Amino acid sequence: MVTLRVYRFDPDSGEEGHFDTYDVPYEEGMRVLDGLHYIHDHLDGTLAFRWVCRAGQCGSCGIRINGKAGLACQEPLQGETTLEPLMLFPVVKDLVVDFGEGYRRLYESEPYLSREEPMADPPALLPGDVAPLKDFRSCIECWCCVSACPVANRVWDDYYGPIVMRKLCELDIDSRDLAERVKIALNEGLYHCTTCRNCWAVCPEHIEIPEKAVEKLRAHAVRDGLGPLPGHNTLVQSIKNYRNPWVMPRQRRARWAKGLELSDRGAFMFFAGCSPSLLLGDRLPANVVRVLDRLGMRPAYLGKEELCCGSPLLKVGDEVAYRELAGENIALMKERGVKTLVTTCAGCHKSWATDYRAFFGDFGIEVKHVSEVLWDAFQSGAFTLRDLPENHVTVTYHDPCHLGRGTGVYDAPRNLIRAVPGMRLVEPERIRENSHCCGSGGGVKTAKPEVALEVGKERIRQFEELEPAYIISCCPWCEQHLDDSIAYARASLGATRDLIEIIERTMEVASHERGNC
Repeated sequence: MVTLRVYRFDPDSGEEGHFDTYDVPYEEGMRVLDGLHYIHDHLDGTLAFRWVCRAGQCGSCGIRINGKAGLACQEPLQGETTLEPLMLFPVVKDLVVDFGEGYRRLYESEPYLSREEPMADPPALLPGDVAPLKDFRSCIECWCCVSACPVANRVWDDYYGPIVMRKLCELDIDSRDLAERVKIALNEGLYHCTTCRNCWAVCPEHIEIPEKAVEKLRAHAVRDGLGPLPGHNTLVQSIKNYRNPWVMPRQRRARWAKGLELSDRGAFMFFAGCSPSLLLGDRLPANVVRVLDRLGMRPAYLGKEELCCGSPLLKVGDEVAYRELAGENIALMKERGVKTLVTTCAGCHKSWATDYRAFFGDFGIEVKHVSEVLWDAFQSGAFTLRDLPENHVTVTYHDPCHLGRGTGVYDAPRNLIRAVPGMRLVEPERIRENSHCCGSGGGVKTAKPEVALEVGKERIRQFEELEPAYIISCCPWCEQHLDDSIAYARASLGATRDLIEIIERTMEVASHERGNC
């Protein structure tokens, strides 16, 4: 038997929504939709849910399954499962929602080929014209992406959501369409997207809307002189002039490394990143070097020659400048003999591990996040973690979007937290690939700070329910914005801490010597 907790609500009854629990006999290969059919046919014929094809083609059966949007006909039925209607849309009854408002907004964007005059004959399309469109045409309009979008859930009046951006980009790159799709996208919230990839994580067709639609539309906006937003201009010019987004002289980047005497070339290189180097004093990057040094893994570091990874340029649409900067970064690392690059910033990690490869292919450098390096070392017995009085607290962990959904690093940070003696890790409903964005990514915090805080406030609400002492994360952008959101929400949480801060404080190196990396 498997147990299903199903949300029940009939707006005509005048009663509050509630959960009913059903035990369903399990057979191998069952899907969630099979469980719903069993309940309807054998236990409660009043249960309402939507379905049509049972094959993942129509998108009708989209619901939340254990807090994550997905298709009931595709999700395996296993263990205790909670089923709820998709967020954002009004509930018609039980698991059935009304998509009317979503379609109204989609229709407002004119989701059809626009021509100046009727077509006498079908226009010719070459294979090269069709190939880019295939990235978007597999959409089955299940609306899971919009339901999961942290921005749409907070400011839907200003941001129409990923399904609209996907359609607008499809039409923008279609040679037959003559409408000004970039202007429409700007009007409907193009720069509200945090590029968190939650839409991709729930999409049954795995459409990469942030990379292939939002970032592409933003690049076209910049190309056409319509972007980025005024709030982004200082950031963009600072990266071009100072090689960092914070309008700081390049020599200040290496201030944290003074006295550490790190080589500027070697096979094992630490990429400190702009925010850790320039906004967080000497805490984070120096801690990374300390923990690696204790393990006999002393890294090289470029110092003031280190460049911005370029992620902010890509997110706001300056693709030309991004390509140039990314190419410089790769060439510089190769010239310095780098074989393994270690990062600490989640944004830098996604740039090196995912985005650079998307633009340039395999460039011959292994990219690892410091949490992965440390977890491997811990498993090998290279160090232990001390039982200190300050360890005995309840904490929670925030998955940075660029580290989690961006590169798949979920386990190493959690494993290290659980390994700290006395520390208790509790987690909210939305974690790992379904983690809720902090709100600061994609240039939103820079140009739309009020939107970023609204998204962050919701994330803080999810954490505050757990009553942890503080939040741990692995991203300086997330940590800074979570603290801003704590203040905005007037929450009782302590200041957010970086995982490396915890490890550096509790690390005890094994007595046997460690070889150099």
